[in-house]
Amino acid sequence: MEIVLIGLVVLSAYYDIRLQIIPNALVLPAILFFWAAHGVWGGWPDFSSAAMGTGLAFLLFLLPYAIGVIGAGDVKLFMAVGACLGPNYTITAFLLTALAGGIYALFVLLTHKGALLNFLRKTRDWILVSIGLRRFALFPEEEQPMPMLCYGVAIAGGTVATLLLSYYFPNLAIVNLQKVVL
Repeated sequence: MEIVLIGLVVLSAYYDIRLQIIPNALVLPAILFFWAAHGVWGGWPDFSSAAMGTGLAFLLFLLPYAIGVIGAGDVKLFMAVGACLGPNYTITAFLLTALAGGIYALFVLLTHKGALLNFLRKTRDWILVSIGLRRFALFPEEEQPMPMLCYGVAIAGGTVATLLLSYYFPNLAIVNLQKVVL
């Protein structure tokens, strides 16, 4: 199943970079496949683990989606990751995806002309408004748009890193949620 997951996240990252979309036709069948595979090969315990991983992935990505940081395709892709990995490794994948996302964002800021300076200006303005030294501008000055981040790339990086690390360190799971829930 791990090979299918790697293929899924790599193909999703490709679509995200090329089209800025992660197709439902790619991720929704993957979720169903992982549920079915876990159910067939591991019975009810593995199926419930896949379902809990899917739900946990949804909950972890709900806030970033709600505030507009990531798209719905990213949420569904990570739900497929959760369906394959189960709840224990989903938390590990989430943390490694966040780390990969930070590295990816820094790379994008450093490689796009003016993006880093624009980001630093926005950060300075946000801090000054937050501490009351500057008024909030209802209609801010015309500024350069920030470069687009394709979070499917970070999900792919975090997922592959989780799989590699779990192969070499089998006890990598942060917590054992199945014992807590079941």
